[in-house]
Amino acid sequence: MKTILTVLLLGMICWSCEINKIEDPVFDYNKKSAEVIKTNNNFGLEMLKTIIQNEDEANIMISPASISLALGMAYNGAESTTKEAFESLLNYEGLSREEVNEITRDLINTLITNVKDNTLEIANSIWYHQDFPVYPSFIELNKTYFDAEVKELDFSDPATVDQINEWVKNKTHEKIEEIIKELSPDARMVLINALYFNCLWEIEFDKDETKTEMFYTEDNSEYGNVEMMTTESSFNYFSNNDVTAVELPYKNKKFSMHLILPQGGKTLDGLIDELDGDTWKSWIDSYEEYEKVQVTMPKFKFDYEREMGPDLVDMGLGVAFSPAEADFSDISEIKLFISRVIHKTYIDVNEEGTEAAAVTAIVFETTSIGPGSGPIVVRFDHPFLFAITEKSSSSIVFIGKMMEPNYE
Repeated sequence: MKTILTVLLLGMICWSCEINKIEDPVFDYNKKSAEVIKTNNNFGLEMLKTIIQNEDEANIMISPASISLALGMAYNGAESTTKEAFESLLNYEGLSREEVNEITRDLINTLITNVKDNTLEIANSIWYHQDFPVYPSFIELNKTYFDAEVKELDFSDPATVDQINEWVKNKTHEKIEEIIKELSPDARMVLINALYFNCLWEIEFDKDETKTEMFYTEDNSEYGNVEMMTTESSFNYFSNNDVTAVELPYKNKKFSMHLILPQGGKTLDGLIDELDGDTWKSWIDSYEEYEKVQVTMPKFKFDYEREMGPDLVDMGLGVAFSPAEADFSDISEIKLFISRVIHKTYIDVNEEGTEAAAVTAIVFETTSIGPGSGPIVVRFDHPFLFAITEKSSSSIVFIGKMMEPNYE
């Protein structure tokens, strides 16, 4: 599905927000905020499943956090059945818009950190055509809760696309250099959310222990020789009839990577197809710390891109993409609809740590219409699921599947 830095574009809106915190706040749970976090994670898992059903690419990574933030900004402009579709998709029923925004702001502050060897940056922006009338209330709402930076530009000028892509390039530390190639004549607003992640492992892999070894396909055929890293330490681990899982913490243990290997003859896609928020939580709750766990996994690096509009339509947001039915009347007096949602991700996993980025673009247009003495040995030498999460909120920041590891 899609991965670690995220930029959200809404064809008619442009905002930009960069947040860097020195402190590392702990997410303050209450019943409503806990439900939103659970829903965000479940949304990410459902999105991954939907993408897999229609995707030919072997390796997939998405950023549920980025996508949810981008959609949250668009939600602030929706009304009537369009607003209801957002609330159904993101499970916001029973919450006021103010409550959703306050929870989202708290989550952003929790995710962002600038601690030594442990970085997650989030940037938001709104871009809109200079002749397009935008309600000040929509701008202020997203500036207040998403720290959005707002830019008013001439969308007919090709330099505008260059400026948007330069913003994306800067916010993703050059890991994602382009999110859009052109703006259609009807484009009026672009909403952008960008995520950049760069953390070192708590227990680094020894480069001298990295060896070229065989990685296998799901039917145990040989995929090919790849660079495999090995480390041994105290890690959270669990295994049942369906999966074997290990949690690898990053520095300061604010973020972790979870590696999940299917068991019992299950395919990776089959495992993901049965995965939901409750199952995911049960996996996380099943971890136990073992003193000696030896983990062998491949180095891998890849990027991923997908037009997510059809996936969101399949998941129930079709009204927002309908020129006739979409209602974004809290953005402008002029009728708008979402024409495109673009998601790009990048990840690099090596002996020292992980660097990742994600960009989600939504384009709006106008329309006239228990261990023994020896170590537990876990080899991720078959296709596996991986996810990066934040500890205090349990939010899934990135999630993907690794079928064909490669490192160049």
